[in-house]
Amino acid sequence: MPHAGGFGRIASIALWAAAIVAIGLAIALPEPELLALGAVGVVGIVITIVQPLAALPLLLFAVPFGSLGRTSTGDSTTELSFGGAEVVVALLSATWLARGVRLRTINLRPGAVVIAILAMTAMAMLSIGYANDKSLAVKESLKWLELLLAVLILVDLATTPNAARWVIGAMFIAGSAEALYGAYQFFTDAGPNFFQLAGALRAFGHFDQPNPFAGYLTIILPLAVCMALCRANPVAFRWLSVAAAGALLVGIGLSQSRGAWLGGAVAGVCLMLLWNRTTRMLLVPAGLFAALGTAMAFTGLLPASITDRLSQTIEYFGVFDVRTVEVSPDNWAIVERMAHWQAGWYMFLDHPWLGVGAGNYPDAYPAYFVGQWLEPLGHAHNYYLNMLAELGVIGGGLLLLLLGLAFRELLGAMLHSERGSAGFWRAVLAGSIGGLIVFCVHNLFDSLFVHSVNVQVGVLLGLGLIAGDQLRRERRLVRL
Repeated sequence: MPHAGGFGRIASIALWAAAIVAIGLAIALPEPELLALGAVGVVGIVITIVQPLAALPLLLFAVPFGSLGRTSTGDSTTELSFGGAEVVVALLSATWLARGVRLRTINLRPGAVVIAILAMTAMAMLSIGYANDKSLAVKESLKWLELLLAVLILVDLATTPNAARWVIGAMFIAGSAEALYGAYQFFTDAGPNFFQLAGALRAFGHFDQPNPFAGYLTIILPLAVCMALCRANPVAFRWLSVAAAGALLVGIGLSQSRGAWLGGAVAGVCLMLLWNRTTRMLLVPAGLFAALGTAMAFTGLLPASITDRLSQTIEYFGVFDVRTVEVSPDNWAIVERMAHWQAGWYMFLDHPWLGVGAGNYPDAYPAYFVGQWLEPLGHAHNYYLNMLAELGVIGGGLLLLLLGLAFRELLGAMLHSERGSAGFWRAVLAGSIGGLIVFCVHNLFDSLFVHSVNVQVGVLLGLGLIAGDQLRRERRLVRL
């Protein structure tokens, strides 16, 4: 292990490098916003070099805010864009590997889940060879690689409660800041007219669309609730969790995203079933409350905007040919979504085994569009169908295998833990399971594999794997 003088030299070199970069930024980036982003980046580089764990919060903040500094490289045919999350993942990976070499130990945590993620990454990279737009395929492949790296880095660095709280707290603060920005958009009407619904602007944050904005917030919400209820947490951390849960709920509500609402509801019911007998009993009053809400909707006691959004949710599950439907302002969103489902299905039928290539749905879309829906929206508005279109049966099968293995491992650890326990790791595991349930449900109607949410999912899955390992270790010690 290097001596203290070696660490001092490393820190000195890092600080001198940061000073040089800061001077260069001050000259090259005269705009205050860009200078601020550059300064944050320099500080992040120094922190990451000194201690990778300390830089993990930067990764959580880069998910919602990384697009502010997004840049592109290449010409119009080979353009690749890079945001804060991509840069932080690359930097963290390099310093994490350097730390492992220095300490002569890297915990790669081999297991079925990690192997499945690696297989998905390899499949996406394989598709670069036959994809028409190779830059899109590279970009999509990098998303899976980033998810894999996020999992590996988390399970190596955040294995203690304090380290995990450091990461989780940063996740809560970043999510709350994004939710409050969405609230600002809603109350100031700061957004495009096509996000107006029933006279109110749908909050969309920095995600350019309300649905991924709401999906990102809802993925974090179960963990915030579990941390707030966990008696093993310090009081200050529980209050932070309560505040975060409140802010997240406000942002989710103002987004008016039915997919996020449904995902949150399903996750809530599943966690109440999993936790203990008391929470299962709470499902009875929850069911009565839902029945009361339904009765109020039918009798016109709820606001029309809420009633309309809830009533149309049932239509999400219908399958129809958009060419036989008369489009109106009331059904526009559902018909548009179904048109993209149909296009994705036709792509899959033409390329059943390997698909059109990772990320190539929008490139192939002009040959498969239905009716008047000429403009591709980037994905099929159903991630599972989108996977079939882009990577065929093999990619779709790998995705389902990955999700199945993840839930088997996390649920297995949850079911074999002490049901009456209010321990920290059991709460982390429950919150991670809830977030992954939200991810799976929301992806039935949208794609959350956008805007670096893949990194967020990797962090969440990493926390769940750590929690499961810790609970198994505790159970073995109890048996001894």
